Amino acid sequence: MRRLLVYQALWGMENLPGFDMEADMDGVLARIFAEGFDGVGVSLMRADRAEAVARAVQAHGKSFEAIGFVFDRADLARWIDRAQELGAHHLNIQIMTRPDRVSDAVALLAEFGAEAARASIPVNYETHRGRLTNDALFTCRILDELPDLRLTGDLSHYPLAHEMPLPVPAADLARMSKIIRNCWAFHGRVPGSHQIQVSIRAPQHQGWVDQMRAWWREGFESWIARSGPDADLTFMPELGPPHYAITDLDGRELSDRWAEALMLKDMARGIWAEVTTPVAA
Repeated sequence: MRRLLVYQALWGMENLPGFDMEADMDGVLARIFAEGFDGVGVSLMRADRAEAVARAVQAHGKSFEAIGFVFDRADLARWIDRAQELGAHHLNIQIMTRPDRVSDAVALLAEFGAEAARASIPVNYETHRGRLTNDALFTCRILDELPDLRLTGDLSHYPLAHEMPLPVPAADLARMSKIIRNCWAFHGRVPGSHQIQVSIRAPQHQGWVDQMRAWWREGFESWIARSGPDADLTFMPELGPPHYAITDLDGRELSDRWAEALMLKDMARGIWAEVTTPVAA
């Protein structure tokens, strides 16, 4: 039976009042799981933290997304081995190399694909500004050459990178749909045309809340149509600390990241229910 697993990004817990990941990681994880999350996302760059999280997650009967940052095939090989050793559900990769030409990006991804083929867990490449997948145009051209490329859709980066207006133009909608059809996992955040992370409770941002919700629903439906009967789809709220989070003149965040992460969790579960509940005759 297909499942939706909703994770919480540990990066999104940094500098939150009442949470101390340095002194009380077990307590932080316990609170995350008490709120109904199925697991967490943790960077492999912090070896001590990744090991502690892997042990605690398994003790709670949960799972986790391992996150790695790579420049070349050797980096990918190292993170595949580490993610498997720690028992990760899957490996999410941000590709730091940014070739100017699509042909060079495709060649690099072909090398990565050969390495990922030996992995015992799924390996996905995240859509992200400042990475190989910096913008939707370049990413779509890559997909023309590599139509089976597995992506983690952090779709928030593209409305910002392309300064998309609302309603989103048809050409941009087509590009986003092309990318969504290759997404095997999602990171959840609501952007605006000029900010990467806006409050989902603010009335002025509800147009983007609705648009992101529509894209996530499209992604869930697309994933269901192409996944196996016992596959897992992961959705991870990823509300980052400043400078992702907007602050006032004194550096205080203008929104409650933890409260909004819980809202995104419930939104994802609501979308899942909509797309998996049979329609009555």
